[in-house]
Amino acid sequence: MKEILDDLISTKGVLGCYIVDKEGSIVDFKGAENIDENLISALVAEISNEIANQMNIPGNFSISALAGNGSIFMIAKKDFILTLLSTSDVDTGEVRLKLRRGAKLIAELL
Repeated sequence: MKEILDDLISTKGVLGCYIVDKEGSIVDFKGAENIDENLISALVAEISNEIANQMNIPGNFSISALAGNGSIFMIAKKDFILTLLSTSDVDTGEVRLKLRRGAKLIAELL
């Protein structure tokens, strides 16, 4: 999984990449040391679960939130949530493609 995270974090503007289980525990992560990975993992799981419940989504979905200072991208799968934090100048197309590819590879590993 480290190779997948290394590929994701190599994109200019990426601050961190996190693999989180549905309960909010960190499976793996790579990112800036000034980011609290435990807080990120708990928030990602809570947001993902709440969206899935409120919108009655069965389990596999993708969310992107773009803001002035940065962005968060999430891909929720059956057993995990792949999340990426970035600055606002990141190449969103490249990130989305890498996330899809990474999520597929992680699903095969888990």
